[in-house]
Parts: sequence; C-alpha cells; structure tokens
Amino acid sequence: MRSEAFLLLGLLVLAGCTGSVTDGSTASSPGVERTPTVETTTATATPFPNTTVAFPAGPKSRQALLETITAETAREYVVRHEYRYSYNELWSGPETEVGMSDASCGVRSTEPEASGYVVTVRCTAYVNEPSSGDTTRTRHADLPPWNV
Repeated sequence: MRSEAFLLLGLLVLAGCTGSVTDGSTASSPGVERTPTVETTTATATPFPNTTVAFPAGPKSRQALLETITAETAREYVVRHEYRYSYNELWSGPETEVGMSDASCGVRSTEPEASGYVVTVRCTAYVNEPSSGDTTRTRHADLPPWNV
C-alpha cells in the first residue's frame, strides 16, 4: 500500500513535467514567438556589523581604534593588532615563551574598499612551553606562516 502511494506520487510529479518548454509556455502553441525573461539583480553593499570582537586575554593589550584611516595608518594598525591578538592567542601563561614581535607580521597587500581598506597580513611565530607533568622538559612548536 505504501509503495503504491509513492508510485502514484512519483507519477503525478512526472506528469507535471511533460508537455512544457523551459520558458513555461506549452509546446502546443505553434507560431508564437517566445521572448525569454531576464532577471536583473543589483548588488547591495552589506554594512559591517556594529559589534566588537572579543580580544584574547594575555600580556598584550588591545590598541585604540584609529581616528583617521589612510592606507599607511591602516597597514600599521593591522600589523600591530594582529601581532598583539596572535601573541595572546599563543600565550598560555607566564611559563610560555612566545617567539613573536612586531617584525613577525608583515603587510602582504592593501586594497581600498568603500568604507576603508582591506589589509592582508602574514605572520609567523614559535612557542616554547613546559611539557605537561614534566617541568624539566619543554615542548617547542614552530608555527607556519599564516595570512589574515
């Protein structure tokens, strides 16, 4: 009984697909000129959300936002921000040695954008921290460069 209902449903669906052309008109209207409809869409800019991203806890503090944004100030701000943010992300306590400085991050590109600039930064770092349960041994991690 159940399979008969599915078969009947499948036939009804397929029946609606026969006898029509892709533009929605029927195939039985000879001599009728068909004009395809073209939908146009316009792109709208999505504004940035008015929210603040949580800054990770650690020894580096969040820097103040820029008053005036130029390509140069945007590059400097993003390098410092990414350095401080990444340092805190890698830092897990006073016994952790994070091998990272302002020079560990560099600007890859700066592109003007409607509301400012899109800055791509590449950073690298290493971390030394005590092995869990053994204070005489150190774990070392060289992190591959990452782009932000």
